[in-house]
Amino acid sequence: MKLVQHAVRLPVIVFVARILLAVLGAAIWPATPAVAQANPLARIVSPSSEQSIRGNVTIQGTANSGQFVRYEVAYAAEPDLGAWIVIGGGAQPVENGVLAVWNTRPLPDGAYALRVQVVNADGSVFEGIVRNLKTANAISQPAPATPPEAGQPDEATSSAEANAGAADASDFDLAAIPAAFLRGARMALLALAALGAYVALKRLIGFFLRRFFDKPVDYGR
Repeated sequence: MKLVQHAVRLPVIVFVARILLAVLGAAIWPATPAVAQANPLARIVSPSSEQSIRGNVTIQGTANSGQFVRYEVAYAAEPDLGAWIVIGGGAQPVENGVLAVWNTRPLPDGAYALRVQVVNADGSVFEGIVRNLKTANAISQPAPATPPEAGQPDEATSSAEANAGAADASDFDLAAIPAAFLRGARMALLALAALGAYVALKRLIGFFLRRFFDKPVDYGR
């Protein structure tokens, strides 16, 4: 009888021991967080590794999954990637589209990495990383202008004068030459006609004076 009782109690003791060990293990060793896994559903296609970038950079790629919840895009300085800074994200999946726009102007020139992470409903995380992006904003900065030496015009003044001369030359229209010639010829003809009328009028007046006063008239010859 005692052997039967011990045989019945043994499975119960084993079951209770397993439960206690499970609870104790969960208390001592907490569950580890989900580790991000590389997945083609979380990837960046542009920019690509080793690419030189500047200004506002449009980040294109894919952020999608069957249990999609959200995605985020972040960057970090190479090589340690210790601090990721989020620059964009969304609650809608993206398939081969724009993930975010990254303003690189405030950053010092150097090497950076980009990362897109997709968070799933079951707590898992998919990610894609692009390494060794080279920012080169300082190269695109214009060099400071040097003041002109005393007695020498600066480039802006010379350029303005050259443009003014070009504008004056462009204002001269060759098509206006015939019209100007015709106007000059018309003025000359009018002057000749006026001179002829003056001479004819003078002779006419002289003729009447000789007729009525019968004395020679001095024509001023």
